[in-house]
Amino acid sequence: MQITTPQKRFFDAFGYLFLPGLAADAIDWITAEVEAAFAASQQVHDGQERSGFGAQLQERERACSLLDLPAIDGLLTGLLGDDYNFLGMGADFYVGDNLWHPDSPHDLVRHVKLAMYLDPLTKENGALRVVPGSHRWGMVGNLDTEALWGVRPEQVPCDSPGNTPGDVGIFDLKTLHTAIGGGTRRRMLNLVCAARCHTPDQLAQLDQRLAGNQGSIYSEAMRQTATEQRRRHLQQVLEREALRDQGAVPA
Repeated sequence: MQITTPQKRFFDAFGYLFLPGLAADAIDWITAEVEAAFAASQQVHDGQERSGFGAQLQERERACSLLDLPAIDGLLTGLLGDDYNFLGMGADFYVGDNLWHPDSPHDLVRHVKLAMYLDPLTKENGALRVVPGSHRWGMVGNLDTEALWGVRPEQVPCDSPGNTPGDVGIFDLKTLHTAIGGGTRRRMLNLVCAARCHTPDQLAQLDQRLAGNQGSIYSEAMRQTATEQRRRHLQQVLEREALRDQGAVPA
């Protein structure tokens, strides 16, 4: 996929894109990988609280190849540049309502989350909701919308076109988003990526993100099966991890 200039402008202005059917050709095996990763996690999802199992997903070779899909890599390249950094992969079974929130205040380079919901969803039963332009507001943490704006979470003006498995949403980590309503096993897979760091301040922010990890944020499967193209998106993090382990960057 190659995103268009209007799509880039839309993302810059509003902080998100919804792309119907972008992963439709791969959704069957993506869903199978998520279910296999959940089984490997040996969790029991009782429908009472969210279950997360990203580590088990990244241990699966085929799941790692998500980053190699032309549609996924083309979208990320279009928004972040062809030398973007891959920062992690997650999977969750969601339960109930969430509060409005941004994922991160990172602002020295663009950080994005690419989200794929694996179930048919509408705005009323758990589809992703985003507030256009909110990535420019500087919000942090979970929001009390009644105290802020005098409206309940479900009344906040938003964009939420619903979801058919194979659709892809992508948003700036500073964009306000949530999901409201729905069942007790809403399946979602996500990739977090960022533009490459160039300045000392940008590198320091990346180092801070990596400082609390033991070993690499990438699994053995992610590293060992990496194509030349994928390695481009792992290389800067691997270099900074090596410097961290040598004590060459501040803790």
